[in-house]
Amino acid sequence: MTEPEMDMALTALLTTAKSVAPDLPEDLLRKAFAIQKRHQFDRPDHRADSVSEMQALIEGFIDAEGIAP
Repeated sequence: MTEPEMDMALTALLTTAKSVAPDLPEDLLRKAFAIQKRHQFDRPDHRADSVSEMQALIEGFIDAEGIAP
């Protein structure tokens, strides 16, 4: 994906998130998008890296927000 297309994808994500889940911080969405962008062409046997990073991001958000399980 070219940079303008990537910007369009991020813009679409942020726009959709505002209408579907307005309480999600934009920073969280941008970080998640960056993780997925970085790993989008990983080999299948390296997908665990993306999952691990996403899990850490989400757990960090939950801890920071004090959200009870």
